[in-house]
Amino acid sequence: MKRVLDFLFLARPTLLLPGWGFFVIGHLHALNLMGDLRPWLGIPKGEFWWGLLSATSISAYIYVLNQIYDRESDRLNRKLFLIADGYIGVREAYVYAVFLLVMSFLFGYLVGREFLTLLVFGTVIGTLYSLPPFRFKGRPFLDMLSNAFGYAVLNVAAGYITASPDLAEALVITPPYFFAVCALYLNTTVPDIPGDRKAGLITTGVLLGERITSLLAAVCVALSAVFSLLPVFNPFMLTVSLLSLPAYLWAFLRGDEFSIKLAYRISGVAFVLTLVLKYPPFALPSVATLLALKLYYKIRFNYDYPSLTGR
Repeated sequence: MKRVLDFLFLARPTLLLPGWGFFVIGHLHALNLMGDLRPWLGIPKGEFWWGLLSATSISAYIYVLNQIYDRESDRLNRKLFLIADGYIGVREAYVYAVFLLVMSFLFGYLVGREFLTLLVFGTVIGTLYSLPPFRFKGRPFLDMLSNAFGYAVLNVAAGYITASPDLAEALVITPPYFFAVCALYLNTTVPDIPGDRKAGLITTGVLLGERITSLLAAVCVALSAVFSLLPVFNPFMLTVSLLSLPAYLWAFLRGDEFSIKLAYRISGVAFVLTLVLKYPPFALPSVATLLALKLYYKIRFNYDYPSLTGR
């Protein structure tokens, strides 16, 4: 059972949860339900569930692959212990990643051609993010752009496609989500700067340093708010952006690691809580994932994770 749980949490449920949120939001956009914040209690139908399984599998593949190639920097930064500290072998992780990739395409095939198109883009971007010699993870600005495109744009568009096959229309609604993830990613690079520098990774955070990185993150949150007004009014992301912006501005003004970490955690909480307001059933996977993470990391590593103020 311990081994099964290790592989389950190797897929990084912490990141899967917001990815599910983006997917659900895309689906709601296609149903014309995102024009206000009134709660919707319906149950998605049709291809939504196959699409969600596919998106979950491809995301897990990307996270596992990333941990394989980041095991040295993860060891230095003291995070994501499973591969970095040898709880799961590299060969086992590769087999698991391939299994997840195959399952993603099998589920995606059941959705349709447009969905498979997004899946191919997601696979390419996610693989090149970690795989040498491309290694987008270690290339400034390309790390940020690939994260925002792969994590936000493709997830939102994939959710949209499960209710409407218009891919161009799906992409039009994605800019506020793109900039929100740019902001969050930028601030997550700051705590990793020492370890990434030792591992030879030139991330955006390593290149720009703490203060400029946090300033750029705050600008991206502001841009998320702007693109929530045009070209399509998006009260959901306008709310999330306005709740998050003070924390990002404070992080820039303070310039310390604690404030910078607190900013992206507050934005994550704002996103999930606003989504629960809009789609209350999302509270169930949110609470279940949080409790599972708390229990697993406490029992397995005696570690308080996730936490607003911890590592």
